[in-house]
Amino acid sequence: MGMTGNLSERLFPEILMHFSLNSKSGTLVVRRNPTEKKIYFDKGSVVFAEGNVPQDHFGELLINIGKLSPSQLEGASEKVSAEKPLGKVLVEMGLFAATEIRELLELQVQEIIYPLFDWNNGEFEFKNSSTSLDKDLGLSISTHNLVLEGIRRIKNSEIIHKGLKGTESLVRLAPDYESKVADLLIKPDEAFILSRIEPTSRISEILQVSPLGLEMTQKALYGFISTGIIEFVTDSNESASTSPPRSYRAQRSQELSATPPSSETSEKEEEDIKEARADILLMLEDTKKSNYYDLLKVPSNACFDEIKKAYYGLAKKYHPDHYQASAIDLKNSLDTIFSTLSQAYDTLKVPATRASYDAKIFKLEENQAHSTEKSVTSQTSATGGAQQKLAELNYRQGRGYFDQKDYWSASQAFRQSVRLEPENARYRHWLATCLTKNPKWRREAEEHFLKAIELEQFNPSHYLGLGLLYQEVGMPKRAEAQFRQALQLSPGDRAAKEALETLASSKGSEKKGFKTLKTLFGKK
Repeated sequence: MGMTGNLSERLFPEILMHFSLNSKSGTLVVRRNPTEKKIYFDKGSVVFAEGNVPQDHFGELLINIGKLSPSQLEGASEKVSAEKPLGKVLVEMGLFAATEIRELLELQVQEIIYPLFDWNNGEFEFKNSSTSLDKDLGLSISTHNLVLEGIRRIKNSEIIHKGLKGTESLVRLAPDYESKVADLLIKPDEAFILSRIEPTSRISEILQVSPLGLEMTQKALYGFISTGIIEFVTDSNESASTSPPRSYRAQRSQELSATPPSSETSEKEEEDIKEARADILLMLEDTKKSNYYDLLKVPSNACFDEIKKAYYGLAKKYHPDHYQASAIDLKNSLDTIFSTLSQAYDTLKVPATRASYDAKIFKLEENQAHSTEKSVTSQTSATGGAQQKLAELNYRQGRGYFDQKDYWSASQAFRQSVRLEPENARYRHWLATCLTKNPKWRREAEEHFLKAIELEQFNPSHYLGLGLLYQEVGMPKRAEAQFRQALQLSPGDRAAKEALETLASSKGSEKKGFKTLKTLFGKK
């Protein structure tokens, strides 16, 4: 039996979860003229989605993220049929591996569905049927995680308010919340909010104690409600449960108190508690005087992966729930530490906010340097140091944009670094690497790689980068020469070895590659 309705009466996350919890198979059609999107379910899991707007098409997605050129898409589209969808054609053409196509299809499905979380009007219709999609490229996406991420992306605050049913609503942990949490990709800051929920809590009270901001906390709570981790407290479910679910800390405390420890164990535990208390208090002092890099214990030029790894390690160590079962009574201190760590990570993980924060630190350091200047010589030195720091700030911002695949913004940041410090080979290398991402920039990329090699003749990464550029534009002999030079400098360089092996197995023509290079680089 089918199901129809309006999004003004039933929120989209609730609709998805209904089909997931009931293990439905069929097609959900969501319409808001002129847009129509279809989501396919198989036993409650999302297996595919499609839409009638251009940006929802798989080929357009591949072009937009730089995975496919328009000419390649045109050639592949000619081979598409009912039996051979675009994904399978691209695999047969050797442009993608089947596993990569599945990952890209999953990305497409997500990008089609996520905008629907902001719809507060429109019609939906569900038709029961067994799925008949291509099993080779079929997907099985967790609807629970899809809903959780979709709610994180909601921009329409009206939907969040409607889903929470007011700030005076009472909520509690669901009886089976632990099993549901185990299957969800919950972020550390969301886990912190979850730890603040007592057996019965008012939403307004949770908002007051959460240090993570009103919007983030509301979204986290609505995500927990939608995925069944927490539930509204009503007269019916209050009376149906004589013993409300215990929080982790209460359960753990009872477990620890069940068996009295020996005197030897007590002494050791007491010593451990003293050490932990001292460590927490020292960390609390660091939150007051350290900048975010020092707080996370990473260098100021750390890449995103280093910052992420450091944050997750510290967040796990200083999470308030980590100490709830012990005799450590520093809840407020732990809350402050965890909140500051989260704030540091949120600031440094986004290139724009990290650049703004770096500029703030740079300005402070620059003012301090000027305040201690005693002579013209020291002033000149400070000016040179300031220029180097500004170049480094732009470099960090460029790396952040590069990690997020925003190559245009990254190239602008790297250009500033090169302009300020033209003899810095590292800046040249990263600008060249960034420029290789656009065929129109490859001529300039070659120039910067060559300049980097001139500045650092014994750095194998410069030769490898130039070789990959030559390989990309179809110059196998020139590419091979650069790869071999990299291996001569670093015989164990795995990337250079793999590049040579790939080059040996390629079928490109040197003559054809020369023409391609001449066309792209404008050589005579």
